[in-house]
Amino acid sequence: MLSNEPISIQFTIPATDHLGKNEVEGKIRFLADSVELDWRLKGNVFRGGQQVVETIPLNYGEIEHVELKKRWWKLSQIILRISNPVRVETIPGVEMGKMTLNIDARSREEAKKLAALIDFKRSIFLVDQQTKRLEAMSQEL
Repeated sequence: MLSNEPISIQFTIPATDHLGKNEVEGKIRFLADSVELDWRLKGNVFRGGQQVVETIPLNYGEIEHVELKKRWWKLSQIILRISNPVRVETIPGVEMGKMTLNIDARSREEAKKLAALIDFKRSIFLVDQQTKRLEAMSQEL
């Protein structure tokens, strides 16, 4: 049974450069009607302290694909594909809307609930879009 409680998952995206300047940390929250992606560059020697957190709101319809990867029987990564790559292009380590998020150990239990929730929310979004199209077609007749 699905609940209305939001699912929050802490994640990291490894640095793409050899010095580790682009490492990203953040939280992705799956709310009742949308997804919020909060991220920032991790503080390091080159940058000084922590950076400002940026928030990217997403609809469930913008998520094309979700894949959960396991390593040694534990969830280790979430791979998200976003339909509009422009929405997430500012995040280092994201390529053409494909985000590989390394799940923090504290969020592994929450991540187990994710696949069913995403499928459910995406199907609701697609049914709503189909209903709107049918209503528009019936008004034209």
